[in-house]
Amino acid sequence: MQDGASGITRLLSRFRVVLALCVLLVGLILATLSNGRDGFWWAVLNELALFAAAAVAVPFYYDLFLRDAERHRFLTEMTEVLDARLSPSADGERGLTVHAGGRPSPAEKARFIAGAQREIIEVGVALRSLASLYVSRPEQDFTAPVRRLLAQGVHITYIVADPATAVFTAYAESVGDPGMPGRAAESARQLLRVAQDFAAEGHPGRMAVYLTRQLPTSYVSLVDPDSETGICRVSPYLPGVRRADMPVLDIARSAQPELFERYVTYARRTLAESVVLDPVQPDAV
Repeated sequence: MQDGASGITRLLSRFRVVLALCVLLVGLILATLSNGRDGFWWAVLNELALFAAAAVAVPFYYDLFLRDAERHRFLTEMTEVLDARLSPSADGERGLTVHAGGRPSPAEKARFIAGAQREIIEVGVALRSLASLYVSRPEQDFTAPVRRLLAQGVHITYIVADPATAVFTAYAESVGDPGMPGRAAESARQLLRVAQDFAAEGHPGRMAVYLTRQLPTSYVSLVDPDSETGICRVSPYLPGVRRADMPVLDIARSAQPELFERYVTYARRTLAESVVLDPVQPDAV
């Protein structure tokens, strides 16, 4: 059906071209014959012939030569505009990197935060995998890189969902994991002990653990949120999907400032509504 309609369109287009050429030639012939002849009707015929030739020639030659050139220029300019809107950042990326396979490796996690200059904020329901990097992995994998950041004056803030809230309990039951609040409490205590050990070393940078009564719907890690070189890592919590398998998205502020700022606003507001975990009574969690 579409092939038939396309054939008819091509046929009509060719017919219009032939008709235009015929009118143009007839007009030119009549204009030539009537040119220089005396008499009113010869003058009228000459004017009509010239008008017919010009009326056909102008749109015909525009369609034949100029339309394609203007179309090409329009497409070129549109491509340039789109390229400018999606201009790559200095590292050759477009400011968005997707880890579709799930949670990156501990080594990659260490590389992600290695460039921090001022601040790191991480928000999650339990931050269990983060706590395990300190507790279960060799020190050189993650603890040592974090120690270097603290020694450089970088402040690190971890925000965990308060396991005592009703919304957390309801969420854990809704996903069939009633033990989740208990594991979140243990993660918070582990992170607090890590923070206390680092504090005892006397680093200029500090590490703090907060509890939020909100329920984070995704894991968020912000590196230098107030800097033009800031980066953000986001992983949504998808029911029915293992946390380790959930997709991860990295966002560069330099290339995606609006998107980046939304997560900064979320993290700042969550932090403002959170309470710091009491180092004197960590078992109260």
